[in-house]
Order: sequence, then C-alpha cells, then structure tokens
Amino acid sequence: MPHELRRQCGSLESPWPDYATYSFPDASLVSPGERRPLMDAMNNIIAVNWKATEPHWTAASSPFDRKFSLILVYDTSGLVAFSVYRKLRIAGRLSIYRSGTEVLPAYQGRGLYGFFTAEVLKSSGAADSSDNGIFYGWRTRNPIVWAANARICEKVTPSLLGDVKDTALQAACVEMCALLYPGKGLEIPGMIMRGAYGHIKHHRQAYHGAVSLIDAAMQRLIPDSADALFTVGFARV
Repeated sequence: MPHELRRQCGSLESPWPDYATYSFPDASLVSPGERRPLMDAMNNIIAVNWKATEPHWTAASSPFDRKFSLILVYDTSGLVAFSVYRKLRIAGRLSIYRSGTEVLPAYQGRGLYGFFTAEVLKSSGAADSSDNGIFYGWRTRNPIVWAANARICEKVTPSLLGDVKDTALQAACVEMCALLYPGKGLEIPGMIMRGAYGHIKHHRQAYHGAVSLIDAAMQRLIPDSADALFTVGFARV
C-alpha cells in the first residue's frame, strides 16, 4: 500500500499475518493523487471476476464520494480485495448498503467476504443503535454473494427459497433502491433491476447445496446476464 494512502486511513487488525487491512469510513479522505491508481486496482479486480466491457468505477461514478465508506486489503503484491458500502436511514431506521465487494480469485475462500461483512457492521455502529436491528441491502446476480448476505438476515425480500412476503421489507427495498439509483426501474415483487450489469457479465460456475437452489431461482427470475436482484434484509447485530 502506498505510504501516503496508509497515512490517510485507519488500519484494522488483520486476522491474517500476510495481509494488511485498512478502513476509510469516509472514502472522500483518499487524497486526489491516490485515487486514480486505487480506482484502477479496484477495476482490475472487477475485470478478473467479471467479463467487463468498460470500467465499473469511474470519475463520474467514483468510490471516493463522501457518501461511501471503503475497506481495503493488501498483501505484498498490492490490492487483493476491497469493499465499498454506504450508511443510510431507511424508514427512519439505520441501514447499510453493500455497494460492491470484490476479492481476487486466488484469495477467495479465505474468509475475506465474512471479514468485510463483520467490519461493515461494526463500523456502521449498528450494534450501538437503538433501532433494534437494521435494514441491510445489496444488489447482485451472484448466488454465492446473495447467500452470504442473506445468511446474516432474519428475513429478506425477495425471498428466493420461500414464499414469505414482508410488506415492511418490500417498502424498505423500494425506498432504498429509489435513494441509491434514482430513476432506475425496480420490478415488484421480484425486486428485479433490468440492465443493471450491462457493462459487466458475471462468470458462472458450478454451485452446490443451497447456493445451487438460489442459482436456479435466479436463472428463473433473471435469465438475462445484465439483470440483477435488489435485496433488502432485516438483520439484528
């Protein structure tokens, strides 16, 4: 990690001796001189994990806006994983939106996604909130990511493995999507965003267990690789 970038952020205690982890609760604190190389590194990871036709993060759609928070993981080779998230108020309740998390394939399966989730929840102050639970949102067409996020929630909408419909969650889903992506359509009750991933295509793989069931449900709901599910869950932390 460049020395200047290290100086600007707060380091996190890393569970791995070979990784250095850093947190920017306010991503706008990344200095202008460090933004281009860091954005390039983030886009390079996305280009490995997805079939990308153009960069995902750009100057016009920047991860360094003050509305975002950022967690970075480095090893001696450079950036190997990152997570971008937002803290919101939805229906008057503290809420979190996972704007994007990517891990290089060689580093997947080592607990980095779970580490990011724990740090996001911790840094959001959710445990100290008087709300007695938070709304927790994400957008994806990756069944592994969907399962990992749904696992921390008591209930979610859309509920891919059940028929339970929760009107409060549906309302939160609509409100969160409208706040994050104004003017973008959200099909209800499936919570489908058409064309969300027109510039990147998810690499499909063999899925097993419950994830294979989630994948099958996604293929029924959003067979077009450009479409995504916008999901909100209720989590107690």
